[in-house]
Amino acid sequence: MNLKRTLILLCLAMLAMTGSLFAAEPQGEAKPDETAPAAEAKKGNISMDEARVIALEKVPGGTVDSEELGRVAGKLTYFFDVRTEGRKGVDVVTVLASDGTVLEVKYKTEWAVRRDAQAKRRNSAKNGG
Repeated sequence: MNLKRTLILLCLAMLAMTGSLFAAEPQGEAKPDETAPAAEAKKGNISMDEARVIALEKVPGGTVDSEELGRVAGKLTYFFDVRTEGRKGVDVVTVLASDGTVLEVKYKTEWAVRRDAQAKRRNSAKNGG
C-alpha cells in the first residue's frame, strides 16, 4: 500500500511538472532565455540554499545527495534526497518554496532510488532530452 501511494504521488508530481511545459505563456511576461522553474524560483520567498538548510534540519547528520525544483499541486516545491551515514537509501524531504514549510519527509530504499533514477533517464530519453 505504501509503495502504491508513493508511485501515485510520484506520477502526480511528474504530471504536474509536464503540465506546466505545455501551458500557454502570457505574452510579454517571461523572457525567452529564462527557464520556467528558474524564473519562478526568483518569485518564491525562499532560495534553494535556505530550503536546503531546512531539509538538513529535518534529517540530522545527513548530506544532500541531490536537489530538484518542481511542482506539487501547482505549488513550486524543492525536493532534496538526503543521505545519512550508516543507512542505505535516502530521506526525501519536500519543502514548499513559498514559505519553507516541510510538506513531507519520506524514506526511500536504495532499490527505490535506483528504480526512480532509471525511470527518469528513460523518460528523458523518450522526450529527447
